[in-house]
Amino acid sequence: MSGQEIRRIYRTAKDEDLPLSLKLMIGDRVLEYLKVQWKVEGRMRGLRYGTNPHQRGALYRPKQSKGGIGNVNWVKWGKDGPSATNIEDGSHGLRIVSYFKEPTVAVMKHLNPSGVSVSVGQESLSHVYTRARDADDRAAFGSVVVFNSPVDRKTAEEVMKTFIEVVYAPGYGSDAIGVFESKKDIRVGEVPTIHKEDTGMPPDVVVLDDGSLIVEDPYRTSILSLEDMKRLPVATKKKPSDQEHLDLLHAWWIACEVRSNAVVFWKNGTSLAIGTGQQDRIGTIENSINKTHKLGHSLEGSVMASDGFLPKLDNVEALAKEKVSAIVQPGGSVEDQAIIKACDEHGITMVLTGERSFRHF
Repeated sequence: MSGQEIRRIYRTAKDEDLPLSLKLMIGDRVLEYLKVQWKVEGRMRGLRYGTNPHQRGALYRPKQSKGGIGNVNWVKWGKDGPSATNIEDGSHGLRIVSYFKEPTVAVMKHLNPSGVSVSVGQESLSHVYTRARDADDRAAFGSVVVFNSPVDRKTAEEVMKTFIEVVYAPGYGSDAIGVFESKKDIRVGEVPTIHKEDTGMPPDVVVLDDGSLIVEDPYRTSILSLEDMKRLPVATKKKPSDQEHLDLLHAWWIACEVRSNAVVFWKNGTSLAIGTGQQDRIGTIENSINKTHKLGHSLEGSVMASDGFLPKLDNVEALAKEKVSAIVQPGGSVEDQAIIKACDEHGITMVLTGERSFRHF
């Protein structure tokens, strides 16, 4: 098979005959879902394929929902439509940017953000996007970009400077769509904001290898504001500054949406490093630090959020060498007192959430 034939596989839709609707019964509750399809050039189209080109796939939205990724409207179609991965990246990106009131951008790769940035002051959206992209410009290649505010022409022009698979936003300026039209394959989706009446979310359902199910409450952190962060206990002698409290809040929000084990380094509105999916926490921290060095970023004065407790002193020692100023983590390790003492010795502030935020998807 030639390279050209292999490439064609990735842009060819997989025929599927999955049902038009689904019903899920949980006790006395009946949840109804409708298959999502879009009319393109006179034809009803669905997902290009599932996670991989040989897998059939379909997207279903709750019957009553009017916002969120299940209601995406494609203002620009391309590459024979979105794959399941394109939709999943958009969904997780929307979760991240929804925490923020200010214009925010999440650059997504394989269900994890490679960079996140939030507007500081009155800066342009294009600048916010550039910071998110350049937080890890190597990983941003072929990414899915998610905005929580309408995209203007200047931002669209910045997006088009590199290879991007999909863009999601709540709206677009007319000039922005014209910019996106210059590339055949990029897909551009308009996603309605989820309204309060749409937030009665069903439980999370995980299908195991033998068909067994795990059903659990959907996860969302209880720390949803700066006031919430400031009410959390500070374990160290040194207390966070106002800026550190804000940075800790933002880092925590991102860590809540990253595959565990997760750590997020953050400073002044931008992620400096996002560590994800390692089996040991020190490995996640070390990988993040190494990547930051390769990208030419400095972690001095940054804060770090960890989705689980710091189990050993080597975690703090690694952060102290980088001059990280503050940590937010759940606490609960048998080494907590030794870790707090080490933070005090290094002048690091540590806030304890009392809440773990593992994400196994």
